[in-house]
Amino acid sequence: MLGGIPTSLQGFSVYVDALKELGVVDIELPNIQFMTDTVSGSGIAGEIDMPIAGLTQGMQIKIKKRSPNMQFSTLLAPRTHNLTFRGKMLVEDSGHPLSKSKARNIRVVANVKPKGKNLGKGEVAKSMETEAEFEVISLLVFMDEIPTLHIDKFNNKFVVDGINYLDEDDFL
Repeated sequence: MLGGIPTSLQGFSVYVDALKELGVVDIELPNIQFMTDTVSGSGIAGEIDMPIAGLTQGMQIKIKKRSPNMQFSTLLAPRTHNLTFRGKMLVEDSGHPLSKSKARNIRVVANVKPKGKNLGKGEVAKSMETEAEFEVISLLVFMDEIPTLHIDKFNNKFVVDGINYLDEDDFL
C-alpha cells in the first residue's frame, strides 16, 4: 500500500456491468450513516443515540456528466444496475527527497437502483450538467485492489478491514 499525501483525483470512469464504459464522470459517493436507537433508563445519565453496528440508513450515489447521452440514459431503466467506478489518486511521497508523485488505484463497485435523473440545463455555450441519483444496495471499495469496505444490504454484510460486523462469529 502506498503511503504519502493524497493531492488530487485524475477522474473517475464509470462502467456498466463491468464492460460498457460510460465515460468520465463526477461522482458523489454515499454518506454512510448508521441506524441508531435511543437508549435511556436506570444507570444512564440522560439519553444516548446509540449507533447499531453494521446497520446503515439509505445510501445514495450521484453521478454527474457534462451532457446526457444514450448510454447514460439507460441507467434510468427500473432495475438493478452494476456500476464500477475506476480512478487514480495522485499521492506525493513526502518521504522521498525529490517528492515523487505516485498514482493509487481506486475502484468502487456498486449495485444500485435508479431514483431519478436531472437532464440538466440547456444554456448556449455551456455544458448541460446532467445528474442521476441511485439507491445503493451493495458497495465495495478497493484501494490498490485491496478491499477496504463491503456493504451488502441483502446479504447481511458490513465488512471493514476483513471483519463482518453483522456476523456474530467475526464480531463477538
